Amino acid sequence: MDLAPVSIEGIAATLAEASAGRRALRVVGGGTRSRRGVPGPEADTLSVAGLDAVLEHSPADLTVTVQAGVPVERLGEVLAGAGQMWPQADVRPGSTVGGVLATAASGRGRLRYGAVRDSLLEVVLATGDGRVVKGGARTVKAVSGYDIPRLAVGSMGTLGVIVQATLKLWPIPEARAWFAARGDLDERLDRAARVLGSINRPAAVLLSPDRLSVELTGTAADVVAPEGLSPAGPPEEPGGRGIVEVGVPPRRAADLVGALEREKRGYLAELGTGRVTVAVTTADDVRLVRGLAAAGDGHAWVADGPEDLRADPDLAWGPPPPGVAIMRRLKSVFDPCGILNAGHYVDGI
Repeated sequence: MDLAPVSIEGIAATLAEASAGRRALRVVGGGTRSRRGVPGPEADTLSVAGLDAVLEHSPADLTVTVQAGVPVERLGEVLAGAGQMWPQADVRPGSTVGGVLATAASGRGRLRYGAVRDSLLEVVLATGDGRVVKGGARTVKAVSGYDIPRLAVGSMGTLGVIVQATLKLWPIPEARAWFAARGDLDERLDRAARVLGSINRPAAVLLSPDRLSVELTGTAADVVAPEGLSPAGPPEEPGGRGIVEVGVPPRRAADLVGALEREKRGYLAELGTGRVTVAVTTADDVRLVRGLAAAGDGHAWVADGPEDLRADPDLAWGPPPPGVAIMRRLKSVFDPCGILNAGHYVDGI
C-alpha cells in the first residue's frame, strides 16, 4: 500500500496507527537513492511527496525553511532568484530535501562548503510512534538533550520521518569553472597537493584514473586555471553495476587510490575529504574494496547497487561500528515499535 499524507499531522497520525498495529513502513522521498541499504521485509510505502511547500525564505539571514517533500531542483530555482544556493546537497533529478538529508547525500563541493549535515539548522521529525519533535534553531545551532538534526541526517528513515527542515544557504558565486590535467598518479597527486595548498580553497579536487579535476568558485579573478591544468568539463561518476562509497582519513587517500589503480578499478576520489566512490560488479568486488578501505583506516558500504549486493547487512554495510549498541538504544527511543525501514540500516537496525 502506498501512503502519501499531505500534512505533518497526517504523517504523524499514519505513524501512530502503524505503530499501534505493528505495521512496517518504508519511508521514501523522491526514490533517487533507493538502491542503498538492506532491502528489508515487505512493507507499505510512506511518501513525503505531499509535503512540498517552501515555508519561509529569509535572504538576509541566508536561511530557508521547507517541507521535506520539496524537490531539490525546485528549491534551487527558488533560491537562485535571490542569488543563493544550497551547495552541500548532491542534486539528482527528482531528489527531495528530506531524502537528501535522510541519506546524508553530500555533493562534490564538500571540500569548500562542508557536508550536508552542516547545513541543517533546524529539523522537525515525526517519530515512529507518531510524536512530532523539533531540534536545532532557525538562526543558530542549539542543542538541548538529543542533537536531533545530527541524528536525523544519515539515519536512512530509521529514527523518524523528516517532515520539515531549515537550511543554511550560501550566495551563488560570481564565477565557477572546472579544470583538468592528465598524467601518471604521482604527477596528478603532486598537482593536487599544490591546488589544495593554495590560498583560495577549491570547491572540489577530484582524482580519477588518468585525470585530476578541480572546481574553483569565487570572483572572476579567483577562477583561473591552476598551473598545469586546463579548462574542462566535470568528471564522470565511475560506472559499474554497483557503487561502493569509501571513507578514509584524508591523509590516507593517496594510498587508497594507488591500490585502486593497481587493481584497475574505476573510482572518483575527493581529495581533502577522504571520500572515494568505487565501481563494483560482484560481492567479491565489494569485499576487495572493503579490505582496501580497512587497510587505510577507513570503512566502505554499498551506496548504490542491485539487491544481491545489499541483501546481506554485512556485505551492504560492513562490520557493525563500535557504537552500534547506542544506535539500537536511539532506535528504541525514536521508533519503539520498530516499524520504520526495519532491517534497512547497519546491523539490521
